[in-house]
Amino acid sequence: MVSHDAESVHRGDLAGFVRKVNEDRGLDLSQYRTGYLERRIAARLHVLGLITYRQYARYLDAHPDEYARLLDTLTINVTEFFRDTETYDVFQETVVPELVERKLSRRHRMIRAWSAGCATGEEPYSIVMSLLAALGEREFLVSVLGTDIDTSALDVARHAEYPIERLDGIPEEYRAAFLDVGESSFHVKPEVARYVRFKPLNLFEERPIHVVDVIFCRNVFIYFTRDQQARVMERFWRALHRGGFLVLGRSEKLATTLADRLELVDGSQRIYRKPH
Repeated sequence: MVSHDAESVHRGDLAGFVRKVNEDRGLDLSQYRTGYLERRIAARLHVLGLITYRQYARYLDAHPDEYARLLDTLTINVTEFFRDTETYDVFQETVVPELVERKLSRRHRMIRAWSAGCATGEEPYSIVMSLLAALGEREFLVSVLGTDIDTSALDVARHAEYPIERLDGIPEEYRAAFLDVGESSFHVKPEVARYVRFKPLNLFEERPIHVVDVIFCRNVFIYFTRDQQARVMERFWRALHRGGFLVLGRSEKLATTLADRLELVDGSQRIYRKPH
């Protein structure tokens, strides 16, 4: 019987596996430290009774839904408030001020954001809290749309109530301003939640959203092939207002069809701008 230590030595070509995932799904696993990547993939191999990266690559081909489990394993908490705080820092410090300046120069006072693949609502509520905090006393109309194909997840999102454990991800200064906190759960305050609406949406089949200033689509493309990703990103391109921003997950890659049509704002946080 092969020991676990021997298995770790003979798993094969990790770089080749990372290339395969990138080519098939556009997911950049090279951002993770090698040791961390080896440990997390080993956890999936153990569950599946596999030993080598080649075996796992074949398993992914035969079971595409395993990509979602792999991403879950790598990123751990898949839905949480203010996931990747650095992304929200750039959003507040770079994206929102630029949007405000552009809107004021055109005498517009509405900012529209779209959270595509919003699951149970943590992301759109994080977006609206970030927007309200960054806008401060400026008088703007704010509208955040959360869409997902899972209607039961959207029901949870509409209730805007979450277990107290989820509070950890929310900055202290936002809690009093935007939340009603109880002993075992907390609510997004109604005057904050009213800026957010939810609707079921199939990114491939439904009528696309139009004229939005920011699109967040983070850690959703794991479910799609490269061709499907390109189709969805083309829809995002059409939906974005000139000068609008696209925010992807940090492991995700821009479709090659959009590489020369979007300007890079922040490479590490995967934030792009549609030219004016």
